[in-house]
Amino acid sequence: MIDATFGLGGHSAVIKKSLGSKFRIIGVDRDPEMLTMTSGPLEGVSIRKMRFSEIPEMIESEGTGPVAGVLFDLGLNSAQLDDPSRGFSFTRSGPLDLRLDRSSGQTASEMLANIDEAELVRILKTYGQERNSRAITRAIVKNKPTSTAELAAIIKGKVGPQRFIKSAARVFQALRIHLNRELDELRSALAGIIPLVATGGRLAVISYHSLEDGIVKRQFLLDSGKCFCGPNQPVCVCGKRNLLKPLSKKPLVPTPEEIDRNPRARAAKLRYAERI
Repeated sequence: MIDATFGLGGHSAVIKKSLGSKFRIIGVDRDPEMLTMTSGPLEGVSIRKMRFSEIPEMIESEGTGPVAGVLFDLGLNSAQLDDPSRGFSFTRSGPLDLRLDRSSGQTASEMLANIDEAELVRILKTYGQERNSRAITRAIVKNKPTSTAELAAIIKGKVGPQRFIKSAARVFQALRIHLNRELDELRSALAGIIPLVATGGRLAVISYHSLEDGIVKRQFLLDSGKCFCGPNQPVCVCGKRNLLKPLSKKPLVPTPEEIDRNPRARAAKLRYAERI
């Protein structure tokens, strides 16, 4: 089984406890810092540092396929969000980094120092759906923030205190998604992994916002044989495949009791499917 977002190993530990030694687990994470923070090695779990898009190639090159199951738990984990040096939270003062892998690539502050205004407007609209994207963008381009506190102050100055929390969440989300190419990585991984799941195997994805969930929903429909070409396209070119049977018409969401135990789970949506 592939735990595609290993993090601190929580999902893998539950799977091991529930299923024992029935499956060998490969834990994958893009963030090398998370892989060093696990409380201890899990017996029978192999760890790989890689991006989502690299998982299909890993399965094929290592000869581990077909796999019995794949689990994605998208977004950030609490350890990343709570570390102010990572820059993921607008409520904690720290450098404006936002990289999932701090060993490579430019930081968010470096990106914003030279970004084109029209491009930043596009990013905030596309990945954050922020209605005040133009005003916020102009202030960012002018002030070139290098810390989470500076960016938060810019956002609050443009939207006001009442709308600050939602707008700040959208802006930080948009910059993080763009910087790490998160949606491209998800699309590539899903399209490549599904054919490598064994017949009767499971694919499960937990998403936390509509952009992620939309990608998962579309891929599941596409791989269950639904055509997206439309009536004016004489030949199917959308790439539909008869590979999956979705096991939930609508995504599963946390119960009120689960949200009480873990408030950060309130936005979670789980979609899962069986390989046919």
